[in-house]
Amino acid sequence: MKRFLLWLVGVAVGVVVMLAAVMGVSYAFKTEGSMPASETHFGETGLEVNGYCWQVPLLGGQLDKVFTKADTLNVQKIGVIYDAHPALSFPDWVGYTSLVIQDDAGNVVFNGTATDYESFLYPSNGGYKAQLTIWRVPTGGTITQFEGGKNGELRRNLGLEHPAKPTGWYSFSFRFTLQASADIELSAERVEQGGVIGVAISGMTGDTAPTIETDLGNVQCVRSTSGWRAYIPAAYNASAGGHEVIITVNGEPQSRTITVIPKDFGTVDTDPEANVSDAANTEFRNAVWPLYEQPAREKLWSGGFVSPAENSMTLVGFGQVKVVNGKQGNKSNSTKLYTIPGEPVRAPANGVVVLARNLALTGNTVVIDHGCGLRSYLYGIQTLSVSEGQTVERGQAVGVLGEELTMDFKLGSKSINPTLLFQSSGGLFWKENS
Repeated sequence: MKRFLLWLVGVAVGVVVMLAAVMGVSYAFKTEGSMPASETHFGETGLEVNGYCWQVPLLGGQLDKVFTKADTLNVQKIGVIYDAHPALSFPDWVGYTSLVIQDDAGNVVFNGTATDYESFLYPSNGGYKAQLTIWRVPTGGTITQFEGGKNGELRRNLGLEHPAKPTGWYSFSFRFTLQASADIELSAERVEQGGVIGVAISGMTGDTAPTIETDLGNVQCVRSTSGWRAYIPAAYNASAGGHEVIITVNGEPQSRTITVIPKDFGTVDTDPEANVSDAANTEFRNAVWPLYEQPAREKLWSGGFVSPAENSMTLVGFGQVKVVNGKQGNKSNSTKLYTIPGEPVRAPANGVVVLARNLALTGNTVVIDHGCGLRSYLYGIQTLSVSEGQTVERGQAVGVLGEELTMDFKLGSKSINPTLLFQSSGGLFWKENS
């Protein structure tokens, strides 16, 4: 029995010695080359690692070997960048980022993650210094669980991954000069009456919104992923020919010309319009007209619009000349539909209800703001089911139909052709996600 126990002790000691030897070999052969690749770019430039700290698992995954290098005072000089928003790109293993950007005066102009940086606009051209840290932590772990340590030190693995993988960070310090100029694009230079020209403004610095001046309508710019966007309407009655558009970015005006092409929308026989009281007209003007000049909110629609009436027949089409008793009258800026009573009135696209009330002139009325100055006006609803300030989604019921529904889609105060909205064509859908 004594011999057996001594044998067991000897085996145990041998196993321990062997494991220690294996761990020693694993430790000796585990080098900095075991750390993940640091391939990180700012714009077109690869960033140089300034400091790091990694825990790299040894054989068995129970212990980590620490590799660390303290941040230095060295700052990588990138030089002049002409892109107003140099992109950051990282290796696939990056799970957390921290970025701080200072101007030449030492003022912090950005402090956040790489995701936050995607929507950041530099305040101006000039010199900047950036400090970037990228992390890899185990799935389900946090950077606060990372212990770090001294170079060559052994640390117990967090045990959150099987097999175990490296945990740690790289830091980068770099300086650059931003020298960017705005890039202005139009979706087209020619547009039919009732159509829309999209404007994309990128490559600019600062938070000041560009301005657009044109006799085609009141145009407002809103923020987009790559800069700013705007939409210029060519109303049903916009004069044919060239129209100058002045786009001012950071105080620098640029001129463009848009050519409006006349479009024949045809004619339609209609009954004489009923007399309307001054009180009804005044009520309508007070309720609806102020909406034309309201500040534009962010773009809320995505993809094509749906008709507010799923089943309908057009009585008066957009842009048609009304013929009353054989005499031609004005063009129609709206579309009148013959509808099925009791069916729902649908929101044409995502938006916010900015008006929902009964008006003497137009009956139960709903106005939905879709962003970028685009609003849908729905008149003659039998009953309402939404309230002002309510957010609605495309296709959502906003009321119940009667026998007729009038719809009008406006950019600011200018009516545009709804057919383009339903067909997802024209400038409103140009570079939709940029």
